[in-house]
Amino acid sequence: MFIITYITYASYYLTRLNYSIAVPSISMDLQLSRFILGLIGGAFSISYAMGQFLNGPIIDSFGAKRTALLGLILTSTLSLIFSYSSLPVMLMIIWCLNGYAQSLGWPSAVKIISNWFKSGRWRVGGTFGSCFLVGNMIAWPLLGYVAANYGWRATFSLPPILLILIAAIFYLGVEESPSEIERNKIVSMRIRFRRILSSRNLMSASIAYVMLQIVRGGFALWIPAYLFESWNLPLDIVGYAAAAIPIGGILGSAILAFIIDRIEESKRRLTVSLLTLSLGLTIILIRGLSPDNIQAGIMLLFILGLTLYMPHIIISTVIPMEYGCSYGVASVAGFIDGMGYVGSTFANPFTGWILDVYGWDGAIIFWLISSLLASLLIGLPNRAATTENLNQTWNNRS
Repeated sequence: MFIITYITYASYYLTRLNYSIAVPSISMDLQLSRFILGLIGGAFSISYAMGQFLNGPIIDSFGAKRTALLGLILTSTLSLIFSYSSLPVMLMIIWCLNGYAQSLGWPSAVKIISNWFKSGRWRVGGTFGSCFLVGNMIAWPLLGYVAANYGWRATFSLPPILLILIAAIFYLGVEESPSEIERNKIVSMRIRFRRILSSRNLMSASIAYVMLQIVRGGFALWIPAYLFESWNLPLDIVGYAAAAIPIGGILGSAILAFIIDRIEESKRRLTVSLLTLSLGLTIILIRGLSPDNIQAGIMLLFILGLTLYMPHIIISTVIPMEYGCSYGVASVAGFIDGMGYVGSTFANPFTGWILDVYGWDGAIIFWLISSLLASLLIGLPNRAATTENLNQTWNNRS
């Protein structure tokens, strides 16, 4: 069950990253400007973020298995339709709808895992949280191969075949507890949002996640340009060097799963805060490194991925599982992920402005401040349950 759900969510990236892979070919084939291409990508991001906020309570009410299947079917259908489209307006509408379809995946997956694993959630959540990294690492080369050999339209028409097959396996191989579904139907969407917004612990975790997403999104978007301009790496080497970041994240997830249950509950929050603090130190070291020391640079990128994704996975995966009983697992997962994507949607163009005005030093300072704020927010003492009117704290088991 765990493996099927893991693979299912990772497969979502086949109809999510195909647009990024196809952008250069779409630009040449359809003669679209970068502005139009950016609008299409932006429509996806906004729809995805809004969908995260809306879908969490819906998933808690109607069941994660149904919504995960719906997401797979919708994103497959929309990707296929996209492959036959050429008008910019249609491309934008289709990809905007795909953003909503994709937003059904993460909260559903986290809720299913939470339903089936009531103990050892830090270990289970830490392991499961790496699925999006694995999805990235598989999707990039696979989609790149398809685009290079069969054209950009094939990157949208072929993945749905695999996704429908995975959807069938998911339908047959994954079960959801009916009692969990019925119990969650009692609480309305409005009440769920009110509870989350009134929880200072959840709000501090959500804002910390926004700060981490700023760093994650910034490096995902700008690290190739940084390596090319500051380290003078050729473009064919840049991709291999940048891959050290997700590889570090995957190893970090494995380390997290191994050690987290061995750490006392009272010290886990401090551990995550120190990890995030070490992310800031790594950012400083990357900027101060000599361009001639490429081996050390790649090692620092690896450490960056490790220190970035360990707290990232804890907040996006473990925290929703921990707060599930009182707030709804999918509601919390959707809220946190939605907050993160709203933050990164606005932060990416702001980072571009900083680069235009202040250069790489300005961007590094922005990312450093974001990581330090995340560390501070994670390390804040928990509010007592009485101040939240709910018997739940960061380290409490659901």
